[in-house]
Amino acid sequence: MSTSQVLALVVGVLAVSWAAPLIRLADAPAEVIATLRLVIAAPPVAIAALLWRRAELAAVRPREVALAALAGAALAAHFLAWVASVQQTSVIASAVLVTTQPIFAALGGWILLGEPPTRGALAGVAIATVGAALLAGADLDDASSLRGDALALAGAVFAAAYFLAGRQLRRSRSNLAYVGVVYPMAAAVLLGVAAVRGTPLTAAPTEAYLYIALLALVPQLIGHTSLNWALGSLTTVAVAIAVLGEPVGATLLAATLLDEPPTLVQTSGAVIVLAGVFVGLARPGATPRRDARALETARGQHEEQA
Repeated sequence: MSTSQVLALVVGVLAVSWAAPLIRLADAPAEVIATLRLVIAAPPVAIAALLWRRAELAAVRPREVALAALAGAALAAHFLAWVASVQQTSVIASAVLVTTQPIFAALGGWILLGEPPTRGALAGVAIATVGAALLAGADLDDASSLRGDALALAGAVFAAAYFLAGRQLRRSRSNLAYVGVVYPMAAAVLLGVAAVRGTPLTAAPTEAYLYIALLALVPQLIGHTSLNWALGSLTTVAVAIAVLGEPVGATLLAATLLDEPPTLVQTSGAVIVLAGVFVGLARPGATPRRDARALETARGQHEEQA
């Protein structure tokens, strides 16, 4: 691995690690944070796609538009669920539980696409389930925290749906063309949800908008851009495993900025979940064909996490 590749991974992981702490610091409704994060982040990638992928965008077929709309809706739901999760449970529980998204993607591929997971993936599911149960068990006496844990898992499920829908597009479209369409669609979905629910997007404190802008700039644009660049020369599994460092960074930042050190039970559960995801991503013994499919399934994990 070259110095530039290592630097891209380090910058990317450090940047996305700021997502959960910034959400807490923003102290605004989940809908406001999720919506404005994408409203701010979508225009730069859309403009870049128009500048450098115009011919590719012009060749998009109706089926691809439908898949992009599905991916955008799933991404919007992911952000809504995960932002709410960060506000209702501990940073370590929320950040760790949402990293189970590759496992849900593997299960979704099995159920929806007839692609059975390898023994390594099933072992990862079993291990991560034990860790998730331990994290949830630590919150049994707090209904709000338990709800936050459930929202983090829901966020992981929606992220997996985003990967499964997007995988079909990524087989024929570049990453820039893909996010240049999907991010604006996700932003449009969130704007629609806010309008239907009558959620004001301009009623939060001024300080909240600063943190939301930082959320769009640092984890979304800097973090994801760095990780996307790394994908150009590294395997998706290598990048996905590197991104498992995000919960560690988020926990350290939460302990420093939010005075939220994890308990021993939370730390133990988090380690077990991350170990399960690692095992699931490594997938020892997979056939080359399945490995290729697995890489495609996991490809989007770093693109929306944070």
